[in-house]
Amino acid sequence: MDHFVASYTNGLLRLNWVQGTFVTYEIAVQAARTLEKLAGGKTAPILVDVEGVTGVAAEARAGMNAYRGFSTIAIKGDYPMGTVLSAFARQSLTPTAYFTSENAALRWLAQQTGHEQRNEATDYSDAEG
Repeated sequence: MDHFVASYTNGLLRLNWVQGTFVTYEIAVQAARTLEKLAGGKTAPILVDVEGVTGVAAEARAGMNAYRGFSTIAIKGDYPMGTVLSAFARQSLTPTAYFTSENAALRWLAQQTGHEQRNEATDYSDAEG
């Protein structure tokens, strides 16, 4: 089962969790490895869509806060899970903000990083191919 779709376009990482996913430590590690591979080991800004996530294991939350592979993190979500995830993300040393609008999240990332969004993309799911 695919738990996420990840992409890297013009310096911006995206992580979209699949509807109904409960994020375990193992799934979070798999997502981080996929994102690191996409970015070629570079630190990059990321937009994470958590809409539809049913929960995140404590170990996964701790690992996400400790991970340093992102320069800035915009979390886009719905209530109530989005507010739960944004609350723990405030503990991160990486600049992090929560949004309910993708456009607002992209504007914030652009302000933080000078990143311009374009249309070409490389997409990957967590299915190994």
